[in-house]
Amino acid sequence: MRPEPSKAFDPGEWEPERAGEALRAHGCRVTQPRVAVLRALLEHGGTIDALGLTALAQRYEPGIHEATVYRTVNVLSEVGIASHVHAGHGPSLVRLAGDEQLVAVCRDCGAIAPIPEESVAQLVESVEARTGFLLEPGHFALEGVCGECSP
Repeated sequence: MRPEPSKAFDPGEWEPERAGEALRAHGCRVTQPRVAVLRALLEHGGTIDALGLTALAQRYEPGIHEATVYRTVNVLSEVGIASHVHAGHGPSLVRLAGDEQLVAVCRDCGAIAPIPEESVAQLVESVEARTGFLLEPGHFALEGVCGECSP
């Protein structure tokens, strides 16, 4: 059984160097792999795939395995520090909790790009006006082809 977070996670409150304190404040045991993963997430500051997160975490914990990163992300998600984004058939994506920005993922190269907030707002408003359905973007990524990969 995982501990409950002591309060909502506010990424702006934590510097990457204070990742251990952030873990402790949210009821997590502080281990080097957890510190490395959280520090990498805090430094990256956006949506990232597990492979990219592993590469960033290896700066602080050389040799950390991708499976350890996945397990750590699960723990961070359970206590409200991180959240995942579904990305079609691509790799699992992760970001800090509270980041609900809609992202697009290239189906060819895996590039991740944030979608401008005003574009998302227009889409949400248009769908609601036409169908009455209120979209809640952010939990799923949009899939497409980035400018580098498009013909």
